[in-house]
Amino acid sequence: METLVKKTALIMMAFTVACFTLIGDAVAEKREQTFVKNNLRTATKSVFTVDAALKHEITQEIGLGDLKFSNPDFKVKEEWTYGQSDTIDGSGTQRGYFLDTHEDGSHTYGTFQGTVKTSSKPDGSWETIWEGTYQYVGGSGKYKNIKGGGTYKGKASSQDPGGREEGRETIEY
Repeated sequence: METLVKKTALIMMAFTVACFTLIGDAVAEKREQTFVKNNLRTATKSVFTVDAALKHEITQEIGLGDLKFSNPDFKVKEEWTYGQSDTIDGSGTQRGYFLDTHEDGSHTYGTFQGTVKTSSKPDGSWETIWEGTYQYVGGSGKYKNIKGGGTYKGKASSQDPGGREEGRETIEY
């Protein structure tokens, strides 16, 4: 009888440890991190002029950028963005999708939306600022169940056409 009680207690302890281990693996850890995106480049761009007098344009653009996160484990090799903007005289809305390829070959992807404002000076120089929010909607590999999102702000100019974007996010995976 004593041996049966010991075996039962041992089995129950093993079961308890296994359950807590599985629960611990299933709970995603919340992470706060920041990013900086540099070297923004346009791969392709199409512009549809709605009204030339108002400078009303609808633009579709595919871009590529170099992205670095404050979390050293979240290593992104490159980010592709697929965006549309609807602007009058350089200011309006933007929305689209992003696809990040991580150094280990996995991906994260999501959506973004925000505003864009371009100002021009008489000498022909210009400055564009943009800001908005984004959400992760999926991923692969260890990011398969990624959730969360954040905010972004960026700026490009005739002096720095490659621009720079910065952001902050809270994610779980």
